[in-house]
Amino acid sequence: MRSYDLAIIGSGPGGYIAALYASRLKMKVCVIEKDLLGGTCLNRGCIPTKVMLNSASILSQIKSARQHGIDVGEARLDFPAVSSRKNEVVTRLRAGIETLFRAGGINLIKGSARISGPNSIKIDSKDEISAENIIIAAGSRPLALPGITIDETDIYSSDGILMLAKLPKSILIIGGGAIGAEFASLFNAFGVKVTIVELLERLIPMQSREASRKLETIFKKRGIDVITGSKVEAIEKKGGLKIKLSGNREIESEKALVSVGRRPAIEGLGCEDLGIRIENGKIVVDKNLKTSIKNIYAIGDCVEGPQLAHKASYDGILACDNIAGNARKTDYSNIPNCIYTDPEVASVGLVEETAKEKFPEAKVAKFPYLASGKAYLLGKSEGFIKLIGDPKGNILGVEIMGEGACDLIGEAVIARSAGMNIKDLAHAVHGHPTLSEIIQEAAHIFTGTPIHSI
Repeated sequence: MRSYDLAIIGSGPGGYIAALYASRLKMKVCVIEKDLLGGTCLNRGCIPTKVMLNSASILSQIKSARQHGIDVGEARLDFPAVSSRKNEVVTRLRAGIETLFRAGGINLIKGSARISGPNSIKIDSKDEISAENIIIAAGSRPLALPGITIDETDIYSSDGILMLAKLPKSILIIGGGAIGAEFASLFNAFGVKVTIVELLERLIPMQSREASRKLETIFKKRGIDVITGSKVEAIEKKGGLKIKLSGNREIESEKALVSVGRRPAIEGLGCEDLGIRIENGKIVVDKNLKTSIKNIYAIGDCVEGPQLAHKASYDGILACDNIAGNARKTDYSNIPNCIYTDPEVASVGLVEETAKEKFPEAKVAKFPYLASGKAYLLGKSEGFIKLIGDPKGNILGVEIMGEGACDLIGEAVIARSAGMNIKDLAHAVHGHPTLSEIIQEAAHIFTGTPIHSI
């Protein structure tokens, strides 16, 4: 029986990052993967969707080129070429992980894993390995809706939609969270008629109400039908799709996408048989990411916390540190949310409403993209930054909506992680002209010394 210091089940952004980190800590590591190396993020999530969103962004820029004094004629979308590039990028990045695994001496084992004991794992019921420590990084799969069958032909999951061979004329998107909003932005840019239906009263409900309202307004201006506070009750196939909504409303669409969230993919791992505690479909762990069995850890979408690739990577490194004896506890308060719509939306910490509920004396400083020289010259002046702090200037949260928001939020993450005061942000020098100046501008507003605002 082959033996390892650490065996990791799953090779997504939690599993493969944990493996690479553990190898740097001189552990003998194996990764067991039944599907494609890289997990959902690389193969059916973060990377392929952002490749296509990048193509959509370039198309939108070309269409607006005349505003910048450039006449490039009529832009034409080649969707098969977009799909081909998406596949090339995914394949290249997957090969990169394989190279890193070989360089780190990490053994990749293909097959389905079942934990057969505290220190043993069976693979495809034939092979068996032993491991001093185990990390469960099995990821998640798309949720379905009762009464609606996802066939990946007419009604798609967020995984299957990326395999579209050609664009439909129209698509219904069920779910207005981050995934649904991103796909709505993508398909609209590609010229598809989009209808998005959200059960709650607003889109992207994890963000502030202002960001939700602004995104809905932008979507509607671009021809996206937004229906909130409504439930999809049934979908009937009749020469296309006939969709019945709550309130006796009916709409038609060529295709549909179900994007209502994801659930942990932990079935068949043997957790219950082994006595690993599970609640609400997720593995229960302590602050060190240990399960109820002391040498078995669980990370990423398998456990509580935001279902984000970067959170899974954070978990993976933290679990390895604990295995190595470098004790660390989880803290998700500085995990950023990033939504790659056009414009992007990103935040870290508390959004405005939540901050004011928890801290009645919280103060909000807001600076518009319209007042940013760089945003204006780019023709990307739609958006804002909100800097939320307590009376002492401690940063409670930052929300950015606009060009480059998902990159800019990194500065706010560092500032909060380092315990910087908002006065420190106001005094930090930013290059000019850059989009990052909006952070300094908002800090000046907070401290009562506004520069480019009245």
